[in-house]
Amino acid sequence: MSRDEPISTIAAPRLCLHAPQPGDVRLLAEAESLCFPDPWPAQYFISEILAGGRFQRVVTDASGRLAAYLFTAWQYLDLHVLKVATLPGFRRKGLARRLMVIAESHCTESGGETITLEVRPSNEGAIALYEVLGYLRTGRRLHYYANGEDALVMTKQIST
Repeated sequence: MSRDEPISTIAAPRLCLHAPQPGDVRLLAEAESLCFPDPWPAQYFISEILAGGRFQRVVTDASGRLAAYLFTAWQYLDLHVLKVATLPGFRRKGLARRLMVIAESHCTESGGETITLEVRPSNEGAIALYEVLGYLRTGRRLHYYANGEDALVMTKQIST
């Protein structure tokens, strides 16, 4: 895709960043099943891709394999992270961090004030990443996930 942007801060193999297209839905749904115990169905992805007020990015390798993805939605001046995931073969390479930094830049450029997300308390690696990036624990949503696990709400102030 000609609109791909190289992710220059990531080591080889060459990775590209672009907005997802409807043709990416099958790969996103397959990846979702690998990354989450309660995956979004394919129709959620198509709805998000076609909806307004969204900011999404996918990362692919040189052969077009999906490596990571980010889906967000604006809620007034808050950019809400709906999904951020890295596929198992691409983990520990800084992709989730890079996607979150890209989301923060988008929030700043768009005049947003905060970024909010939910994360499983059992996902210690993700929580550690978000805390390093400056996100604070701001709440808890009881029984948020399908298995009854709560969600931690984490927020980062982007502008003052």
